[in-house]
Amino acid sequence: MTNQPDKMKNQPYEWPRFRIADPSISGPLTVFPITNGNHADVDYLLLSEAVDKGIVKMKETSSDGIVQVIVVENRGKIPVLGVQGEEYVGAKQNRTLNLSFLAGPGKTEIPVTCVEQGRWAHISPEFAEGAYESPSLRGMKAAMLRKNITGGIRDKFAANQSAVWQAVSHLGRVTGTSSPTGAMSDVYVKVGDSLKEIVSGIELPEETRGVVVAAGGRVIGADIFEAKSAFDRMWPRLVRSYALDAMGAKGTPPSLEAADTFLHAPCGSQWVATPSVGLGEDVRWEGKGFIAASLMWQGRHIHTSVFAS
Repeated sequence: MTNQPDKMKNQPYEWPRFRIADPSISGPLTVFPITNGNHADVDYLLLSEAVDKGIVKMKETSSDGIVQVIVVENRGKIPVLGVQGEEYVGAKQNRTLNLSFLAGPGKTEIPVTCVEQGRWAHISPEFAEGAYESPSLRGMKAAMLRKNITGGIRDKFAANQSAVWQAVSHLGRVTGTSSPTGAMSDVYVKVGDSLKEIVSGIELPEETRGVVVAAGGRVIGADIFEAKSAFDRMWPRLVRSYALDAMGAKGTPPSLEAADTFLHAPCGSQWVATPSVGLGEDVRWEGKGFIAASLMWQGRHIHTSVFAS
């Protein structure tokens, strides 16, 4: 049966208003902190944290496996939050999460994309935390998913695997990375020193729970978390992914007003909502120059992202 998008007209999903502060600038990377938001107790764990603690096991669907699906087995009592773009490495090949989701106790099948084209063989029984997709790749996948949802596609959270492989291959070429399996993770190893130099110059206020980021003179994306603790844990990987897209970028850093305009572009635009994987709703906005998404649960924006389109 085809999954049709649910506009949920009795529960409109308005874009939140955020407070943006003066930026931190390091080379081609400009980061505007977002400091306001909900400071209530968090009733979920981050997926990466739960994996580290052994609360969650991430495995292939079977010994044969399926490229675009992995299994999250939550052995705890509260949901775990996976964030769109996270990479998990090992098992039969490295994968990235196609969307942000909350997986409750038990087993949940998660839509993923391969970022290691040249391997299909077990190197470990389970997945472990890896790097992070670049915002340009995340934005491309976000647009694919919104098109699936509005088009009533059955596998609404599936990305175009061939297009993702092409994007990872292009990233390898422009960074001069030689990888025997075409792994995105090898790109991060190749340019690790350059990324470290860029990100070491970024300093954010203690209360930061989200960011708007520019590469050179162009705003390229934003990530906002309901919980400051979630942002704090995700930021070391996120900032490296943004720095990867900023390498070699030119131009004068955008103004605070330009960053604020980008962040609030979805205000008043058409949204489409559909049940997410696991708990909550997947809500998406699209307009001139942007694509945006938010995982909502119990009326709360758990993780929200915006990308330049």
